[in-house]
Amino acid sequence: MRVLGIAAAAMAVSISAGHADNVDNTVKHAYTLCEVFDSTGLTSSPCQVSGWNSTVTAVVDMTASEARKLCPQVAGMMQAKGARFNKGWKLQIRSPYSGENSIAFCTLPN
Repeated sequence: MRVLGIAAAAMAVSISAGHADNVDNTVKHAYTLCEVFDSTGLTSSPCQVSGWNSTVTAVVDMTASEARKLCPQVAGMMQAKGARFNKGWKLQIRSPYSGENSIAFCTLPN
């Protein structure tokens, strides 16, 4: 159920290309991705964007198996919506029980 809720929210997102350079678009798309996670009500804390680490980090109460399925689904949906990130950007999914450790991660589309 959690996976479906987040995936459905990702499908509903609207991405506008704009005319800013890729760095600006990457940050914009990263915050849009955070809005997707935060809008589901399934996150345990607000989603975070780190330009320094090139990551979008969401804390969701789900198993590692669910997270490993969800991560590439969300990345693929962002790509299908036209979101492109600078090389090296990743989505990290953490559990409220995993501390600073990711339970899943995947590369965001570039």
